This record gives sequence, structure tokens and C-alpha cells, in this order.
Amino acid sequence: MTFPVALALGNALAALCLVATLLSGNLRTQWRKVFLLPSAWAMLLLFLLVLMGTSYSSGPGSTALVHLSKYAKLLAGLFFVTVLFDAKTRRQCLYAFMAAMGFILASAYAGIFVALPWSATQQTGWGVDHTVVGDYITQSVMMSFFVLACLALVWKCTTPWTRAGCVLLALLGAVSITHMSWGRTGVFLLGSCLVVAGVAAAHGKKKLWVLGATVVLLGLVAASSPLLMGKIRQGWHEVQNHESNKYSSLGRRLYNYQSVVALIQQHPLAGTGTGSFDTEACRLNTRPEDCQEFGWHPHNQYLFFMVENGALGGLLFVALVASLFYAARRRSTPDQFLLLGFATALAADSLVNSPLFSARESHFFIFMMALLIAGPVIEQQTELPKATP
Repeated sequence: MTFPVALALGNALAALCLVATLLSGNLRTQWRKVFLLPSAWAMLLLFLLVLMGTSYSSGPGSTALVHLSKYAKLLAGLFFVTVLFDAKTRRQCLYAFMAAMGFILASAYAGIFVALPWSATQQTGWGVDHTVVGDYITQSVMMSFFVLACLALVWKCTTPWTRAGCVLLALLGAVSITHMSWGRTGVFLLGSCLVVAGVAAAHGKKKLWVLGATVVLLGLVAASSPLLMGKIRQGWHEVQNHESNKYSSLGRRLYNYQSVVALIQQHPLAGTGTGSFDTEACRLNTRPEDCQEFGWHPHNQYLFFMVENGALGGLLFVALVASLFYAARRRSTPDQFLLLGFATALAADSLVNSPLFSARESHFFIFMMALLIAGPVIEQQTELPKATP
């Protein structure tokens, strides 16, 4: 519940939970279950590769340690899986996350009328950015999953009123992304998630109907949002002029991608080492202002792993994403819908950001990944009662 709203408090409580897990005394049995999960192996091997990369990094040791500490969440996520095999705990965790996002959603709509002291953006009115926590990208990423979770819960609802309530919350969450967020990433993720998860949940010829309806609906929603249409037109202008202006949002990304590909070609196998991207980016961009502008991370998680940890780093990250799609194949419809949507969000966000590196996004993706790979969340299997003689 805490990390979507208060990152520092979430870190502190996660550390306490980790210590409690280590002291529980039942780790051997739980770890055997963990390593039956393909995603767990991908997380572990990816972290070990990052750890190995610190030994030959071309960057400063302090920067390598910062990068290692960020990816250490992969290891922490494995520890959390050990306590998430309990079905009741998984559902409570999902509901806690949704409660936190419900607070963010309510705050965003309240911000239309009054500037709330805890909101990141202090502006009122309709058609402007209403980011409550972090930045608009991270809020939109988490809100996209909130929309998916609300729609997945429709399968579990037993009354028309609860179904309508879940659909209403999903609609409000979607509108907060399309009409109340200054960014394109959230819309890209939301659309990708709904298309992939929706088509997978449908059967037979209904898949084409769901695909068509989703695309049309997203198009109508986008056309009704002046804020979003303005960002789309701006993005197209930035792409057209990226060679003459590499400092715009998309211009920066395209320039970074070109630079990273050049670095990968120089060190394709082992990469330049964990924490080296900042140094290598500054080697290509000798102007101090450009060094600061294009360093830190390349806005693409696939390329990030490849440039620092080589071809194996890129392959392991792809394997991690693929393992999530693989895990969804045996889930019931609502849980398959949720896990496929989450996997699509990670895959899509990694094309334009570095979600396992950015603080709040990595919290969301790694800890939610631990929750979802541990077992079903919406429809949980219960043990059949044992026969009595």
C-alpha cells in the first residue's frame, strides 16, 4: 500500500518485511517452490550477471554500486515470493495496492477543483496534468495496472452493482491517464495492455471483435482529449526534427538509442560493465551539458542491459519478460488477463524507459512481479476437503 504513495516509507517497510522473512525459519521449503518458477531463475541470473558486471565496469566504483543497489530489488523480489505463496496474502497485497491507487485516483479528480497539498502538481482545472505522486510516467504506469486489475475483478464479482463499480473505477482510471496526465507513455501502455490481455481473454472469433472494439474505443478516447492530441502532435514534430533538435523528449530518446547501439557494437559480448553507461555516454558527448543530458540511463531497458552487460544481459531480460507470458498460459481467464497485461506493460515500458532502474517504477514492476508469479490472485484455487473414513 505504501510504495505507490510514499516511496521512502515503502522502502523502510519492505526492509522490515525482508528481515522478518529471513527470520521466519521456513526458508528451505519455500525456496524449493521459488525455483520451480522460470521467472525466478531469470530474476536470479539477471541479478548475478549485473553483480558480475561490477568487476569490469568502465565507470566509477561508486556508480557501479548505485546500479547494483537498484537491481538488487530483483533479489529482494525473490525473497518476497517466499511469503506470497499464501493465497490470502496475495489477495490482500493486491487489494492494498488498489486502495493506494484509489487514493491517488481520488486525489487526481479532487485536484480539478482544489490544489491538494500532497499533489506533485499544484494546478486545478480540467485538461491539465494532475500528477499526485512521483512523476506523470510512474503514476500512469501504475494506474494502467489499476485499470487492468479493476477489469479482472469483474470476473469475480457476483452482483451487477459490484461489476458496475469495477467498470466505473476502470473508466475513471483510464480517463485520468488519457485526459489528466502530461505524457504519452501511460496511453501507450494502457492501449498495449488492453489489446493484448483483451484479445487473449476472448475466445474464437470474438478475438477479432475485441481487437477492433478496443482499437476504436482507444481512438475515440484519444480524439476526445485535447491534452493527449497535443502531445501526439508534439511527439510527431519531435520525431520529424530529431536530427536538428536532439534535446526534445523523443529527440533525446532517438539520439540515445543511436548512441547506445554504437556502444553495443564496440562491446557486444560482455558490455562495458554495470554502472558504465554514464561514463560511456560522456565519452561520446564531450560537452558537459550533453554529458549530463544523455547520461544516467538510455530510456530503453533492453538496450541498457545490452550496453552494460552484453548480449547475455539483453537475452536474460527478454527471457524474464517471456517467462511472465509463459506463466500466464495456465491461469484462469481473469488471472491470465491480469498477468498478460502486466507482462505487456513491462515489455512496452522497457521500449521507452528503464523501468527496472528507475526507483518508483522498479518498485512497482519487481514487487508486483513477485506477487503475480507466486500464484493466482483473482481466482485462487482452494484445496479440496479430505475424505473422512
